[in-house]
Amino acid sequence: MRSEIFENEFIKNIDPKTLGLVEKSLRLSRNLTIEQTANCLNISRGNLCEIENGKRNLKPDVFVKFVHRFFKDFNFGYALVEKVEKKLDELFNAFAYRDYEAEGEVEKWIEQNRAHLRNSLACLYLTVFEVYFYYRKPMDKEDVEKLKNAKDFIPYFSPDVRAFLLFCEGYMYQKGGDGQRTIELYGDALHQMDGWKWPQLEGIIKQNLACLTYQEVSFYEPYELICRAEELYLQEANFLRVFNAWNNKAVYLAMTGNFKKSIVLLDRVLLNRRTFRDNLICRQAVSNKIFVLTLSEQFMDALEFIKQEKSELNPRHPGNFILEPYCLFRLGENQKCLDAIKEYENYQLCEEDEVSYALLKAMINQNSSRIEKMKNRMYLICSREKNWGMLAVLSLLMIDHYTKTGQTQLLVDAYEQKTRIFNHQLPVIHKN
Repeated sequence: MRSEIFENEFIKNIDPKTLGLVEKSLRLSRNLTIEQTANCLNISRGNLCEIENGKRNLKPDVFVKFVHRFFKDFNFGYALVEKVEKKLDELFNAFAYRDYEAEGEVEKWIEQNRAHLRNSLACLYLTVFEVYFYYRKPMDKEDVEKLKNAKDFIPYFSPDVRAFLLFCEGYMYQKGGDGQRTIELYGDALHQMDGWKWPQLEGIIKQNLACLTYQEVSFYEPYELICRAEELYLQEANFLRVFNAWNNKAVYLAMTGNFKKSIVLLDRVLLNRRTFRDNLICRQAVSNKIFVLTLSEQFMDALEFIKQEKSELNPRHPGNFILEPYCLFRLGENQKCLDAIKEYENYQLCEEDEVSYALLKAMINQNSSRIEKMKNRMYLICSREKNWGMLAVLSLLMIDHYTKTGQTQLLVDAYEQKTRIFNHQLPVIHKN
């Protein structure tokens, strides 16, 4: 009897709508239907639906009855809630500072204490952890359903946690290629957060939004977003994220013709390569610098830099190292170009890389019909993938080729394609 009095006094201080969300989380964890639960609590199915949707309050005594019926030894204490909130802060900090070891420790703790957390008022926080760990991996149908259920619990959390959940969902859509839905969710996340709990979250969301904006909208808007993200990272002295922002910023600057500023940023990242653990940022800076040097038609510098950084080449993801044959071709080194193509064909190439090499070979062999076929195929692939960088490089290649071969009408068309690309419009693809 004393236990029930304590339980009722404790949960009287909890928002009644929160109790409804806790009940729903517990019900789903046991695969209980609405009908089973409503019958047990002597309330109608409709009433329980409204309680779980936040339209009605759940009375404390009804919640206690539900818990005693289905969850023996339920932990009504708030100490566990406070502990799991600290673990959530640890997880976000690990995420923000890209500390994968610390992230793994949090994941391990959650797995070890999952049953205990599920049988307590901390159960709702499991939703946040589960959504985050789904965010890191490809989703299957079961994950999608869990994500949909997770959204129902958003009202329980603080503004920044709500924003984090929406960001994780948006990132999943981003990986799935649904750019428009991703932009909507990132916008919702920014609208939800207040920045008191996790100030850097705004920067992380805006940096991801910049990548989408770069693909979907323009080359100018992402620059403004990434500048704001950079400010937030600097305020928290998160230089790892600052360097990552510089990588993105350099690409946006290059696509707007600011090659010098782009190279300066990338050199800053590379100058600090020994100061951070995440080598991925360094590899990205190397790949980006190859791209910027190639796009600005500094082919000798690009080749020298590729030679200097060849140790960074990843056979599974060669990145912009694959531009080496392109640079050699533009310098008139046809045999060296073919030799380089033969070397890179041993690596794991994506479709546009293979087609770009076929295009270079066709140009060396002066096969006009194949040149046009491979060109249009490249435009098609890069347009589908929204690979603006390769589209830009391709447009410059075709201008150079048509200039040398004196094909006036095709040269005019190539300049029109270049104008479209640098105005963030996909090229017009001509059928052969």
